[in-house]
Amino acid sequence: MELGLTPSGRISARCTLDGAGRGAASAAGRALERVAEAFTTSQGEGLFLLASERFDAPLPPSWAYWRALSTQYLQTLCLNPEIAGLELESIPPPNDLLADWTRNAPPMQGAEYLSEAVLANLWQELDAWVRAAVQAGGTGLTGFLQKRAPLWHQVGRVCFHLAENRRSEEYPFAFLATYAPSVASGCRVQYQPLSTALRELAGTRNRTALIRLLSPVQQASERSPLVKELVESGDLYQPLAWTPREAYRFLQDVPLLEASGVLVRMPDWWKKRPRPRVTAVIGDVRQSKFDVHSMLDFRVELALGDETLSPAEWRALMQSEDGLVLLRGQWVEVNRDKLQEALAHWQQVEEESTAGISFLEGMRLLAGVPADLAGDRPDDEREWSCVRSGGWLGDVLKKLRSPDQLALPSGSAALQTTLRPYQETGVSWLRFLTGLGLG
Repeated sequence: MELGLTPSGRISARCTLDGAGRGAASAAGRALERVAEAFTTSQGEGLFLLASERFDAPLPPSWAYWRALSTQYLQTLCLNPEIAGLELESIPPPNDLLADWTRNAPPMQGAEYLSEAVLANLWQELDAWVRAAVQAGGTGLTGFLQKRAPLWHQVGRVCFHLAENRRSEEYPFAFLATYAPSVASGCRVQYQPLSTALRELAGTRNRTALIRLLSPVQQASERSPLVKELVESGDLYQPLAWTPREAYRFLQDVPLLEASGVLVRMPDWWKKRPRPRVTAVIGDVRQSKFDVHSMLDFRVELALGDETLSPAEWRALMQSEDGLVLLRGQWVEVNRDKLQEALAHWQQVEEESTAGISFLEGMRLLAGVPADLAGDRPDDEREWSCVRSGGWLGDVLKKLRSPDQLALPSGSAALQTTLRPYQETGVSWLRFLTGLGLG
């Protein structure tokens, strides 16, 4: 499949394969087909897809040529973003480059129709399509790029990076502020230190570009004391080695930074960060007789996920600083006051339940309702504690909820019929309830 020009200066896709080859190309090049289809309806959309699509293999020369034109446009667009509340301004064709692009075009169908005027017209069609799509989307340029071209959303913006450095015990985190000038080969964002970008822009004396680049950082410094410290000290413009306490301050401010327009790249585990929790376990011991008034065993333990923490690990947590603590090879978030409050609460419940708790009370606790029915548990308590069923009760609840998983009862000589599948399930469930003593 090749891209060429029509006599009227329109880009069109032309397939040069036979039927068998076309099927193979379709399986390996769905992205090419999407772009080719877009060109049949809109030159602007076709050029935009050509720049924003990911291609796993090298492109044919004609495709690479037109991709270079559209990526040049997207790079200019990202470096000259909209001003909040104002309509996106039109981006004029780069007249100083049109002559070079005309001379350096690869062999393609319709190359004789290529001219500076044709290139300028295609650029303008791409620009018009993007501005119309941004306006129709209603989320501005940022929202449009996030949805339609996620890689390009990062271009032209400051990004704060936080990474782990396991080689240092004292400073196990590293921070770097960067700037993304472009997308390399259409599939990878290029980053450079923010200090390098500032030197380059200062060298060109482009005051407007400098203001545009640093405005999100200024807004972030007004919201985040940490960023304000980094800006005023100048530490923002150099790589930094951070302690867990410093990294935790940064991670807590991520929502403020993103709301200011700064991109943030951080360890994946932070979004689903594990926390040690005070865990109340109900019904671990099998009951010989069971009904809604049966007393279930109740105990309190300290856990990380599904793993119980030892007393030594708990003491180490409570003696550490609040924030990030390395536990069992992973960073966990610790708030000693909240953990101590949760532990005191559940230990009191345990002391008041020396004979155990009833099945009904246990169900209330598992559902997240306090035993006194006073209302929902506070959010802080939910974050640092949880209630789970023990081995025996968990198995009972699983079977109650999934009767189709119960073993089928053996046949009865008194039953002179064949049960339907749903009837077999019903009999199994009733027999299970009878075995529990629930009737």
